[in-house]
Amino acid sequence: MTNRNRQQKNVVTKRFSSLILSHVAGEKQDNAIIEDWLAERLTDKLRKASIVVQQTHRPHLLYRNTIEESQDVLQEEVGIISGKHIVIMIYAFGGFVPSTFQKIEVYTSDKFIKSIIKKGKKDLLLQCLETLA
Repeated sequence: MTNRNRQQKNVVTKRFSSLILSHVAGEKQDNAIIEDWLAERLTDKLRKASIVVQQTHRPHLLYRNTIEESQDVLQEEVGIISGKHIVIMIYAFGGFVPSTFQKIEVYTSDKFIKSIIKKGKKDLLLQCLETLA
């Protein structure tokens, strides 16, 4: 291979790799825009649901996910809107296991949304939007 052919090959390789990188960067930017839009929608819906919960004095179920299931025992994660806060509870029940709360977390709506996005739980974000529709 001559020196000129090597130079042409290097130029083609650099152009191809820069095209791939710009395409990947464009996809990441599009995903970030979509996530921001979804987060904005969720913020608005949580605010409205919070107002309704405060007026009715009844908590609203935000989501419910099964974490682990074995025979008669079940472990679930439940998200509830209670006033201005979102309460996440992980509890186990069923069979010979007494019902126990293993973890309880309380978030403001802003911190809840930030934690969902930070952890990359897009499915949970969509599930919350569907519940609040």
